[in-house]
Amino acid sequence: MLILLFAGGITAIQQSHSTEARQPATGLLVERLISAQPLTLPDARDSNLWQQTAADRLNSGFDTREYWLRIPLQQPQAGDPSVRRVLSLDYPLLDYVTFYLTAGGQLLQTTETGNNLPYQQRPLPLPVFALPIAPHSAADTLYVRVHTSSSVNLSLSLLPEAAFWQARIRPVTADAAFHAVLLCMLAYNLLIFALTRDWLFLMYSASIASISLMMAGLHGWTYAFLWPQQPALNDVMVLLSLSLSEVFTALFALWFLRLQKLRPGMYRVFMLFIIVAAMLGVLSLAAPYSVMIRLLTGLSVVMTIGALIMGAILLRQTPSRDVFLFLLAISLLILGLLLYALQTFGLLPPNLITLHGAEIGHVSQVILLALGLAERHNRERQARIAAQDVIISMQRETNAMLDQKVRERTADLERANRRLQEESTTDALTQTRNRRYFDQRFYTLYQEAYRRRQPLALLLVDIDHFKQFNDSWGHQLGDQVLQQVARALQQVIRRPADAVYRYGGEEFAVLLPDTGEEGALQVAEQLRRRVDSLRIWHEERELKLTVSVGVCALTPQQREAQQELYEATDRALYQAKELGRNRVCAASTDAGN
Repeated sequence: MLILLFAGGITAIQQSHSTEARQPATGLLVERLISAQPLTLPDARDSNLWQQTAADRLNSGFDTREYWLRIPLQQPQAGDPSVRRVLSLDYPLLDYVTFYLTAGGQLLQTTETGNNLPYQQRPLPLPVFALPIAPHSAADTLYVRVHTSSSVNLSLSLLPEAAFWQARIRPVTADAAFHAVLLCMLAYNLLIFALTRDWLFLMYSASIASISLMMAGLHGWTYAFLWPQQPALNDVMVLLSLSLSEVFTALFALWFLRLQKLRPGMYRVFMLFIIVAAMLGVLSLAAPYSVMIRLLTGLSVVMTIGALIMGAILLRQTPSRDVFLFLLAISLLILGLLLYALQTFGLLPPNLITLHGAEIGHVSQVILLALGLAERHNRERQARIAAQDVIISMQRETNAMLDQKVRERTADLERANRRLQEESTTDALTQTRNRRYFDQRFYTLYQEAYRRRQPLALLLVDIDHFKQFNDSWGHQLGDQVLQQVARALQQVIRRPADAVYRYGGEEFAVLLPDTGEEGALQVAEQLRRRVDSLRIWHEERELKLTVSVGVCALTPQQREAQQELYEATDRALYQAKELGRNRVCAASTDAGN
């Protein structure tokens, strides 16, 4: 990740696929001369400071001094001199390269090229610097002068043309495969971002794009295909792509690892790194390449090591597969870049792994981080689903509780309404239904009797001589009499549909649905006898209670004739009083017919 660990650094130092071509040229005789001051060809040729060196160990890192190479052209390893040969410097970021072909100390040909010169000046249109040597050339010595602000990587090869082009197949194929993998991962993550709108995928896509751009620049492909007429832009784009890689990959790491939440202190440190990387990217537009490449390389090394430490700490703190994949990706990137660096400096033999260590490290990092990103996204999706399930369960429980509360409140309200209705329809003194309820019930029972063609009986009960109780012994005794009579009447009336009502004063009413005259008279007589058996003691005197009862029972024939039923019953009550009280009289009427 973080393209880091030498990602701009070591990769910017090397980038030489030369070793593919180097193998056939093993044992190539090369002499090297280093000068702090610019030299002319005669000065370099006559110097006594030449040192013999191996062709595959000409790497001096960052060095602004002038480097000269002297290669004798009559070498058995170079192949048949009758075949055109190609001498190749395989690092594409050398600023200025000059080839001098000489014969017997005399200059035959001068060719100037380099990364800071127009692309069309190259002897062969390749990202590397290759000089073809004509067959049967009179030249016996080739001098190469190199001056660059980037890494001094002078690994070279001298091969017959057919072998040279065959050797170029492998690095070109490797580069194509590398960028194909990155572009596939870029397209995949952009598609996922378009579907999910998760900005983490967009940040990862920016990281992949910047890595691909940086590696293409370090391999020389961007200069060859994107701006071949603008050599000054190439160094700037290498620095910018390295800066962007550090910025976007670090931002992705911060979001991916949720560092702001888990490790705020480390989050602030990496945000500082990101700000520094962005500032260096802006400064690279004007500052010298040699200075900026060192700063960005150093920063990338620090950020990569920091990312490795950060991943290890988080894995210990919160073990998870996505953090493990992050740590593994960083480790493989570091390993790949380290193998490539050691091979470049000649400390490891060239082979498939060491030659392409940088590419392998980056590809491994991209794939593993994609897997980690998918794992994190899947875990978060499952967490969201689980959270939704919990919320739904809580909502269900809450709804059930609310339903229960509503039912309880409804039941309480219904009970309260019933109590209120009972209180509003019950006589407070006698605990019988009051006049208001009697009027409602009388109308309802009368209409029901009319529809069903069933008889309805009305009894009016009046306490005899009640006024004397109030006048002689006070209203308190009168209230007691009313309560005793009401209780006696209720003890006789037992059917659920039958009821006793306090009609007013000392008068009570009884409604008996589905009851004919004979049954009504029987009930009335029971009421009279029950009250007649009552005795009230007051001031050591026994007081006798009696009632007079008027009865009327009929089957309604008219819907609105209930008033006639009441008047007939009332006349029967007065008849009972006129006949001496303490008796039952039935009304004979045509009411309702």
